[in-house]
Amino acid sequence: MNPAASSSSVVPELPVAAVLPQLLQALTSQNRVILSAPPGAGKSTWLPLQLLQQPALATGQIIMLEPRRLAAKTIASYLAQQLNEPVGQRVGYQIRHDSCQSAATRLLIVTEGILTRKLQQDPELSGVSLLIFDEFHERSLHADLALALSLEVQQLRPDLKILVMSATLDVAALVKYLQAPVISSSGRSYPVDIHYIKPATEPASLQAARQALAAFNEQPGNILVFLPGQAEINKAREYLASQPLPAQLKVYSLLGALTLAEQQAAIAAPAPGHYKIVLATNLAETSLTIEGVNQVIDTGLCRRASFNPRHGISKLETVAISQAAAIQRAGRAGRQAPGRCYRLDTPELWQRRAAFEPAEIELAELTQLRLEIAIWGCQPADIDWLTPPPAAHLAVASRLLQQFAALDDNGLITAYGRRLYQTGSSVRLANMLLYATLHEPQVPGLGWLAALLAALLEDSRNLQPDIEQQLQSLAHSTQLAQHQQARQFARRLHIESTRVLPLQWLPLLLLRAFPDQLAQRRGQGYLLANGVGAVLAPDHPLQDSDYLVVLDIQQWQQQNRIRHAVAIKLDDVLTDWQPQLSWQLKTGWHDKTASFSSERQRCFGQLVLQRQPVQGVITAAERQQAWLDYLGRRGLAELSWSDAAQSLCARVQLLQQHQASAELNSTAKGAADWPDFSQAGLLAELASWLGPYLGNVSKKAQLAQLQLEPMLLARLSYPQQQLLQQLLPNHWQTPTGSRLKIDYSHPGGPQLSVRVQEMYGQLTTPVVLNGGIALTITLLSPGRQPLQVTRDLTSFWQNSWQDVKKEMKGRYPKHYWPDNPAEAQPTTKTKKAMLRDVNPK
Repeated sequence: MNPAASSSSVVPELPVAAVLPQLLQALTSQNRVILSAPPGAGKSTWLPLQLLQQPALATGQIIMLEPRRLAAKTIASYLAQQLNEPVGQRVGYQIRHDSCQSAATRLLIVTEGILTRKLQQDPELSGVSLLIFDEFHERSLHADLALALSLEVQQLRPDLKILVMSATLDVAALVKYLQAPVISSSGRSYPVDIHYIKPATEPASLQAARQALAAFNEQPGNILVFLPGQAEINKAREYLASQPLPAQLKVYSLLGALTLAEQQAAIAAPAPGHYKIVLATNLAETSLTIEGVNQVIDTGLCRRASFNPRHGISKLETVAISQAAAIQRAGRAGRQAPGRCYRLDTPELWQRRAAFEPAEIELAELTQLRLEIAIWGCQPADIDWLTPPPAAHLAVASRLLQQFAALDDNGLITAYGRRLYQTGSSVRLANMLLYATLHEPQVPGLGWLAALLAALLEDSRNLQPDIEQQLQSLAHSTQLAQHQQARQFARRLHIESTRVLPLQWLPLLLLRAFPDQLAQRRGQGYLLANGVGAVLAPDHPLQDSDYLVVLDIQQWQQQNRIRHAVAIKLDDVLTDWQPQLSWQLKTGWHDKTASFSSERQRCFGQLVLQRQPVQGVITAAERQQAWLDYLGRRGLAELSWSDAAQSLCARVQLLQQHQASAELNSTAKGAADWPDFSQAGLLAELASWLGPYLGNVSKKAQLAQLQLEPMLLARLSYPQQQLLQQLLPNHWQTPTGSRLKIDYSHPGGPQLSVRVQEMYGQLTTPVVLNGGIALTITLLSPGRQPLQVTRDLTSFWQNSWQDVKKEMKGRYPKHYWPDNPAEAQPTTKTKKAMLRDVNPK
């Protein structure tokens, strides 16, 4: 973006200007519209000001959502300059911990979390005439939620307009979801030559830095280098700093963690005769225009967080970007003149990339989302999602919120849950802050310590090994942004800052934020309250601690490595959590003794903090729970899975996989409501389908004798059982009358093994699922040895049969090998037996 350019001077050049009349007409007749426009079209930097001038929208405020805070502030500043006004007049912005707006603000640029807050505070969005979702293709978690809630607002306010703008997106899915017209604009771009550079064995950061220098030496210009994250940016910058760079060439970093001034320096055009290399993350893919760039170096990588619901850990991975993201990156080189893009990739590998980026809602940890839904007053299933959140992720989030007492047993918001939400912080930090305010009268300074800690923990990358020293330093560093954030938390909760910090309370404060990550020593590592195992680095100073509060975990060499933690005393946990730690009777099965034993336990999640042995008779209910606990730890492999039980599970899962296909009728598509027959689903629902049969199991041998198929079949209603048998039958009957079992567990799909003579005269391949799936046919010799595998019998008879027949005639001369098997009589008999049937004595 060029701040010096006037609105009038850029209008003729911006492609979106050509579709403005069509867009305005659509917004007049519809309350939802999709604008598909590539970067450079002017949808973010010109269109909002045109919409601001429309009489139909003049009665209310326009709110435009940006996925990133830097983009929100930069765009607001640029648009305000077009109006020759300071930010905060007709154009303002509001992001987390920062706002610049006034009563005169008509166009408010916000990040998506801010809109969600506005929706929760005013579900009718009074005074708002238009919502603009910019860069929606990034599919952020808050964007998906805010759009879903906005659609519900439209049911109360049909006059509220929604404009979804995107550069690269699966438009068909969005059209179906919104039931909205699509306006398409071209982009303002010049040709970009794509050059593929085979990835080297050295780190991508170094190869990209070398390529940037080579590109500059070949053709001086401004270069944008896309790297996965801050670590790679630092390595590339260190390499470039070690090279003899020309005096007119400067190197900049572009990260969300930088100050606004540092970010603006990277974005601004260099002085005439000067050049720059900008090292950026995917922050630079959209929204921001880095002035003067005509060359791009693309590593094809980005950093993506994915949540593992089984381990309760979010893992930050370096992954390959999609084709859509790669196209976006390349386009940055052709915004103002013809450019070049160097991809550290090969054409063949690039073609294998996913078409689009996955939606964040499919990958993310969902505690905050689950709280938002509860505050909205509904259940997750009640919301019409573009992409539904995974059930396993929601289950983990619900359990944590119930542990915080933010949700009741029915998943409904509690009064305490509303207080958590009103703090304006994340759920974990809010629970810690409210705990501190409760104890502040007895422990002066505890609230201020919690506020400092919350500001520090908002980004785990801020943490240092000595957290106590870091907090003391932060308390005195009044100019730091984190200190200002701490003061915001303190003001919101009416907390006074103090000079003395009660640091002895630090472990208990942290435990209120991370109760699921209390860790107990177990062998060479630790067991966390959420059931996850983790280890410390061998030289970690906390290695001898019996109990830890874990703050940050990363996967390292197939291990969950604890990066940051503080030691905590067991007595402190027992005292501070005493109301929640009641004694419970636990009965368990022990393989070593081949017997049950009972004890009273005080448990903190999956951790047993205290034990007391108990003597007495084991009841059926106690045996049932003991086996459920045992199988929950050891897994379903401890049971004996018959072929019939495995086949049933495979059939139900196959039906669910194809539930949306056109081959299924409306009744079959109801399979979405069927029980989950995956291994994870069966384990999660173990108590309901297997539990009733475990009360009388007193030995492990009896456990192995349980017949699982009828138990699993009982999970299906009678109509479901009939439908399953109709669409995916257990057997297929050959023309000779043999009933052959269909193998639904076969890796290549449903498979049938049959002697080739029984298939004579069969022209079509057997199918299941109303013709939706052709069976894989393994044709057998008379001795039941595999001859051929096919899904196309007609082709086999026409092409391969003659060679098979020639070989089989010599090996099995007593059997019938016709020249034209497609017209021959199927049989299970030898030639002599067939003749007896024709000419009986």
